[in-house]
Amino acid sequence: MDKYLSGRTGIAVATVLVVTILMILLVPGAFAGPDYVWGVASAAKATEPEYDGYWKYCVSFGWDFSDYAGGPHGASHVSLVLELEECIADCGEACFVFPDTVGTGVGVEGCGIRFYAEFDVWGDPTIPPDMPTVKFERYPEACESDIAGSGTVCFYSLFPPKAGDSEGASVWIKFGPYVEQGLVTGPLPSCKGTTSVGNSTWGSIKRLFK
Repeated sequence: MDKYLSGRTGIAVATVLVVTILMILLVPGAFAGPDYVWGVASAAKATEPEYDGYWKYCVSFGWDFSDYAGGPHGASHVSLVLELEECIADCGEACFVFPDTVGTGVGVEGCGIRFYAEFDVWGDPTIPPDMPTVKFERYPEACESDIAGSGTVCFYSLFPPKAGDSEGASVWIKFGPYVEQGLVTGPLPSCKGTTSVGNSTWGSIKRLFK
């Protein structure tokens, strides 16, 4: 009897494994998590006289937390994480320049959000990556961000875009007590074309900006 039950159990387990493998092969998105955050970037040489020598980057991003397991919350701020650890010291505080208002978005009941930006060389403390980050925050005014929305922001950088196809960069959105990561595709600032920082460590680079 024990051998019979053991055999039945083994067959059941094998059946479950086969079904699971078939679902993964035939339905690629069956076990994929939902896309809560996403974005697309573009780049061009700045044409404004006050930004001569800079590249202009624009990022359109979106979010939707209406089905989030922890409960729906409006977006707090957006953080774009860039892999610039090896060259960030080359241009100092001039690496990035931001207008007073870098862009707009859609908030509750279609109201207009206005964003400002800042560059955090040692990262945004509210998200996991400890890397150079451009953070976009909304002005504290009447328009509140909604659980689903979108926005477009533009900023200027001395760093040129990466040549060829970009693998994208991580974008994080904080909403309520939660944070979620997505991917921004398209050209973004890179270390290409800048002078190497040689043997400088990431810790010593951070100290230059504190």
